Amino acid sequence: MTNSQKYAAVPEKIIYLILIVSIISLAVSSFTLYELKKTTKPVQGIAIDQFLAKLTDHTELADYKGIPPSNIVRVENTNLANLQAQINGLDTSFIGSYIVQYTDRLFIYNLESDKIMANIPLETQPPMPNDLFTKLLQHPELKGTEQSTPRGGLLDEESLQALKQQLPDVYKDAQAGDYLFRYPDRLVIYNYQQDKIINAVSLQQ
Repeated sequence: MTNSQKYAAVPEKIIYLILIVSIISLAVSSFTLYELKKTTKPVQGIAIDQFLAKLTDHTELADYKGIPPSNIVRVENTNLANLQAQINGLDTSFIGSYIVQYTDRLFIYNLESDKIMANIPLETQPPMPNDLFTKLLQHPELKGTEQSTPRGGLLDEESLQALKQQLPDVYKDAQAGDYLFRYPDRLVIYNYQQDKIINAVSLQQ
């Protein structure tokens, strides 16, 4: 049995994966607020890696370990009004918390109380090609991931530039229009048009 036949034999899994990963951010194009475009110090008195470690220790963020967020912004009196125009339900009780933007959702996190105050899925992108995962799973870099459900989706210029600033070695060859998928043990950057793995990076467990 060839690889293509093997993966074609599990279309329900592929369809499920496509449905899951199609819940991807338009935030990178529609939620790129003036405030979120600013380079801000995300935390006070704690290093960024410690901040992200505390954040991803929460059960709902377990799948984001090893993935740098596209942006982090602290909710302040000065930016609250602009943020309220983009996020429903944001009020003065969120001042001092941090909006952490990933490709498929936003988390609002209060560092002082170590509490996730909001978990906001973002709007969907256009559907992915039906054969995306059939093609992707044929690459040797994806061996062992057949039963895994990845997070991620299409990279646009805004998110890609933010990621390149944080991890230039990982994203140096990536381009807007590539797909970024996070599996339990690896990050994969994939160009569908060229059917090419741009990079595959092992995640520390």
